[in-house]
Amino acid sequence: MMGKINGMEDIRQLPPKVCQMYKVVIQMLEEGTDAGDIRVSAITERAGIGKGTAYEYFDSKEEIVACAILCQMKEIFGWLKAALEEQGSFREQLSFLLTEVEKREQHKNCFLRFLHMMTDNSEFNRMLQKKMHAEAFAPYLPMNVFAGVMRRGLEKGELRSDLPLDYMVHCLFSHLLIYMMAVTSEGFFQTEPAVVRPLVYQGILNELEEAPSGDMIISK
Repeated sequence: MMGKINGMEDIRQLPPKVCQMYKVVIQMLEEGTDAGDIRVSAITERAGIGKGTAYEYFDSKEEIVACAILCQMKEIFGWLKAALEEQGSFREQLSFLLTEVEKREQHKNCFLRFLHMMTDNSEFNRMLQKKMHAEAFAPYLPMNVFAGVMRRGLEKGELRSDLPLDYMVHCLFSHLLIYMMAVTSEGFFQTEPAVVRPLVYQGILNELEEAPSGDMIISK
């Protein structure tokens, strides 16, 4: 039997019962349950396993919830990293990101959850951040995924070389957040998301591209 889980394990090697607990935790978060209000008994009941089984793998409820969130982030941002690397130019990668914001509810929720973790100073989120800064998690950290996009653009001469990399990453992140709020939050903008998208797209190009065009470019 696998020992205690810490969230850094290969997803493919996790015991089925652990995967089922993770699935339930994410479902509860998606339903609007606050992480602090989730109970081990509720997790195991919905997962169809005994309560004692949870403690065979985890020391606390907080560990279960934290590891479930980390697992989802590893799955989504690992997939996103590989998918972005298959795109050609920076503009193609950017268009791909905006399309993913539109069509994948799971990705949007994960992205927003990451933002909440970075801004909330609760004890639970501090624990999550500590786990996220472990070396094993580095390839899945959203900022590192976006940094890869920037580096490829710089290598191809598509992006400005006079800007700090971390600024470029946060520029992309903040613009994506604007579009995500337009897509997911009713009433955040009076303007329709279809109108906001090309503005966000062009805004990123204006700030980061080596030689931005003076014309508005509509992302397809």
